[in-house]
Amino acid sequence: MSVSWRHLLLAFVMASCLWVVISGREQVEIWEKASVELKGMPKNLTLLSGLPPEIEIRVRGPKGLVRTITDRKLTYVLDLSKVSPGLNVLPVQASGIQLGKAFDVVEVRPSRLTLEVDRFVEKILPVVPRWSGELPLDLFVESASVTPQFVTVLGPDSELAALSDVEAVTPAPKAEEPGSVTLDGTVSLSLRAKSTPAIVEVTYILGMLSQKRTIVRDVIVIPRAGFDITLNQPAVKVTIEVPDSLKDNSALIDTVRVILELPEDITPGEYKLPYRLELPDKVKVVGTDPETLTVTVSTK
Repeated sequence: MSVSWRHLLLAFVMASCLWVVISGREQVEIWEKASVELKGMPKNLTLLSGLPPEIEIRVRGPKGLVRTITDRKLTYVLDLSKVSPGLNVLPVQASGIQLGKAFDVVEVRPSRLTLEVDRFVEKILPVVPRWSGELPLDLFVESASVTPQFVTVLGPDSELAALSDVEAVTPAPKAEEPGSVTLDGTVSLSLRAKSTPAIVEVTYILGMLSQKRTIVRDVIVIPRAGFDITLNQPAVKVTIEVPDSLKDNSALIDTVRVILELPEDITPGEYKLPYRLELPDKVKVVGTDPETLTVTVSTK
């Protein structure tokens, strides 16, 4: 009895379908990773430590379907509604992973989590200014003030209990001369705490690092046609303030000059006249002796 090719083809198709059905029902196991998603955390509590970014699960399912799990983003939902301040040991349960009826979660690693939980508290703290970076040459901070002087900080009780103040950090103040500089300061806290306001205003008063020196300078008299000018004191003692970086620059200090110039309408006689000083940049006068010059003016 001969067998037609149609019967052979039908038998082959039926055998293939049977193989697919049987192989699809074959149970296999694989390990996959699942991210951890939190729910139910009480609003007055915060999680400090113990939470891994993901867990491992061993899944059993039909061989024909189990590979589809690798294409899915698996998530484990962790219920935190019953945690309290301190250490909390929570079991990692298979029911927290939704895979469908065709799959079973055989094992979970880790099988439990030890979470450190703390209470959120609010605290009003004074603000202390701090700058980061180098100050300008020859300048220093005489004083600093903050507006507002206090901020409200919300964070874990264990962190805030140790705080008596908070820092407001700014860049180093920049200026050419002594004076005041106002900058925005960021209140520095851990990532788990926040400040209201988060930005404050910091005002720095800058002074100059300097030295005082007393020098004697001969008076330079600007001549006036038709007059003789006689000084009772031909030199002036000048006390100057020199920045630290220039204190040893003798050539610069030598450029300090005392100059006397007669008024346009002067007539012969004796006068007490002011003089002027010529100073290099960044050098300031602290005092002079005498403050005026006694001058005798006569005709030639």
